[in-house]
Amino acid sequence: MQKTLLILCGFLLCFAPAWGAQKETPAAEKTPEFLVRYSKLLEPLDAAYASLESENLPLLAESGQPVGRHPIENRRAALAELRDTLDKLHAEPRNLTLATKLFIQSESLTDDLYDLAQIAYDNDREELGKQLSDLVARLDAERDSIESYTLVLAQEKEDRISQLEAENAKMRQQIKQAGPPPKGSPDRE
Repeated sequence: MQKTLLILCGFLLCFAPAWGAQKETPAAEKTPEFLVRYSKLLEPLDAAYASLESENLPLLAESGQPVGRHPIENRRAALAELRDTLDKLHAEPRNLTLATKLFIQSESLTDDLYDLAQIAYDNDREELGKQLSDLVARLDAERDSIESYTLVLAQEKEDRISQLEAENAKMRQQIKQAGPPPKGSPDRE
């Protein structure tokens, strides 16, 4: 009997997360509104990067040290990776790993855009600098939404883990209380 109960408990523990995920499916299909806004905010970046490339602004400080973190090609690759993460999160909005990755990538993007805005201002390209600064401010606001969303997902996952641990402890206690099966029982081996 104890062996059967252990097998049943193992089965329940293996499939409990899947059952929990099935309950969340309707909510999982709904894409959070901030993801749509964030996608739209990224649209002008390709044009801004092209403008920076054609302007051939120096990426060096007066001392000759690099001011920008990456060349434009690297920034475009990082943007493509961010968009890929965003697309995956659209498809799987309850994925904590993707939400965290998006938050980190967004932080990096806003840092890079801030650097580029400063480079534009330093080179008397006020319009480009303002465009980039405005974009940084808008991305910062959306990054706050991403951060809040990520924290909510993390709390949900933590609550689910706590619930499963409590269920596991309860089942272990029930197994202990049941005691070993009688000596002649087929479950005892």
